[in-house]
Amino acid sequence: MRKSNAVRVFAVLITAAALTAPGAPRAPAQQSAGPTLTIDEVIDMVRVSSPQISPDGSRVLFTRNELDWDENERNSRIWVVGADGQGARPFTGSTDDRSAEWSPDGRWVSFTRPAGEGDRRARQLFVLPVDGGEAVQLTKHVTAVGNYRWAEDSRSIFFVANDSLPDDEEKERKNGDDAVFIDEGPSGQTQGSWNGVWMITVETAEAPHDATRLTPQPRRVGNFAPSPNGNFLAYTYRTENRRNASHLSEIWLLAITTGEEERITENDAPESNLAWSPDGRSLTFVAPDLETWELDQGNLYLHDIPRGETRQLMPDTDVDMRGYRWNPGGRSIDLVALDRTDANLYRLDVRSDELERITDLTGVVSSASYDAQHTMAAFQFASPTEPGDIWLADLRDGTRTRLTEANPWISEKTLVEPEVIRWNSHDGLEIEGVLYVPADRSAPGATVLEIHGGPAGVFTRGFDSDAQLLLAQGYALLQPNVRGSSGYGDALLRGNMNDIGGGDYQDLMTGVDAIIERGVAHPDSLAVKGWSYGGILGGWTITRTERFKAASLGAMVADWPSEFGAGFNHDVVRWYLGGDPWSNGDYWRERSAYTHLDRITTPTILFHGANDRTDTMEQSMNFFAGLRHLGVEARFILFPREGHGIAEPRHRRTLMIEELRWLQQYVKGMTDWEAPERPDPAEEVVAPIS
Repeated sequence: MRKSNAVRVFAVLITAAALTAPGAPRAPAQQSAGPTLTIDEVIDMVRVSSPQISPDGSRVLFTRNELDWDENERNSRIWVVGADGQGARPFTGSTDDRSAEWSPDGRWVSFTRPAGEGDRRARQLFVLPVDGGEAVQLTKHVTAVGNYRWAEDSRSIFFVANDSLPDDEEKERKNGDDAVFIDEGPSGQTQGSWNGVWMITVETAEAPHDATRLTPQPRRVGNFAPSPNGNFLAYTYRTENRRNASHLSEIWLLAITTGEEERITENDAPESNLAWSPDGRSLTFVAPDLETWELDQGNLYLHDIPRGETRQLMPDTDVDMRGYRWNPGGRSIDLVALDRTDANLYRLDVRSDELERITDLTGVVSSASYDAQHTMAAFQFASPTEPGDIWLADLRDGTRTRLTEANPWISEKTLVEPEVIRWNSHDGLEIEGVLYVPADRSAPGATVLEIHGGPAGVFTRGFDSDAQLLLAQGYALLQPNVRGSSGYGDALLRGNMNDIGGGDYQDLMTGVDAIIERGVAHPDSLAVKGWSYGGILGGWTITRTERFKAASLGAMVADWPSEFGAGFNHDVVRWYLGGDPWSNGDYWRERSAYTHLDRITTPTILFHGANDRTDTMEQSMNFFAGLRHLGVEARFILFPREGHGIAEPRHRRTLMIEELRWLQQYVKGMTDWEAPERPDPAEEVVAPIS
């Protein structure tokens, strides 16, 4: 049953008007003149993320990520800034530091940094006293420290680390005895390890010192949370590591002093995002269902430990929760949630299930962090004309202060505000999409249809540099949130179950018809692009129609049966096709673009990471070979070392240039288009750090 939008506006509402509050910059607006964004400006952009506000609300840690073109990498450094936006500076000296957190008492900042020698160099925990001094290495673990959490009393830290092999086995592995026993023991489709949760006390005078293992072997631990009093550990684990079987993980409660365990869940659904209520009597977690692995945006559940009862929180809302944290009084939970194309802060009353919106911003709030009393929130915010920066909101009076301006030069650029449009699909279902139109568009022109990943992805009103690059070259862009998208409730999310290439394809084409009717798109100047599910549905689309003059497809699956064992298939088996290639073989083949390859006439460029294990690169290779065999114009660019996304800066630049070159040639007939040379760093003006 479809959920209703039972969301009430919070009394102290932080709205877009807060952009003009003291300490905040002017509201960004679409500019009518000025230089447009370039490929290299996008490549060079500074990124800030992961805000962590101090318990007293006076300072905020964040990560600043900058390009090192010569080394073909991006370097991250931990920074700190005052709550008034002043005094931004590097907090640690290394570009290898990650995962900074304040201790609950505010006396320490912890982070991970590579330590050790040779092959034993792995990420270890360090702590830095806030009142001055040097960083101290806390752990000297044989394997890398992964996710970690402070104890509420700030006297210890809990962390996850992989188990190590005995020395003799490790020596043999390095000598070549490294066969992977697929889906056996800790291995999935690659060499894997068991792992566990460890605890270490913060005794810096004796650091580094040994940690204590808390969880038994052999296990594969997922999420964990220590109780407020430090006596219990809630965690999820499973005793196998099959790639498509994460639903076999369950929640357990471990008594730290005795080692006794109590099972909390026993079902066919994956659980994650564990958190304790402040009084330690309840445990919250996220799961699609209490029984089965439903196709669901994810529900928040509360387990009353003394009663042994579990209930769903906020069952009557369509918003898609993206992270949460208990308020200190235990009566409410603050969370970030996506509602259609915007994400904001919300507050949930645990008793009444009433959900109140705290911010009302056009854009995307993410990575929220709260002070000890939840009177202040630091978060990242991005809008269509504002790349992600760090902001601080006072939840008492609604004021909002900008803490970073990572790319101040962006204000001089011509950036376009998109419009959210709606249309009815072939069956009457209302579909929403984000439409970008060049500021100087006065007649129908070249337009790109973009398909998001997922299928449970979504186009939002965050900052989309790729969209702005297309606009700079004179293209309009339609980004439809077709059935199967997140952010619109479970009914729309489930709209393409067992129907990939059916209703979702019709949603695309009726959207194209709608913008042609609006006078935005010219029917003879259309292109389609997409990555992952976008590449899958894009490949299917060009087997259905000849309306597109060019296609750009990344990380696609073209042939479902051949991807069954090689790729990531639980969602395909359970929801999007159903069955398997034997019980439902005809349907799997019929919904494969590769089956209908001989219908394609659209010139197509393909991109794939060589190490992609979600959608394997052989899918694009076979699609490309088939197109060439059939005489269709095609190119395939394979990126070494890359996985499901393309991360290396030089690879990113190649992808953007070659995709745009393809569109220019086949949509606009510009056979001689060339991208500008990358600017000489010696001639660039360095923007001030702020």
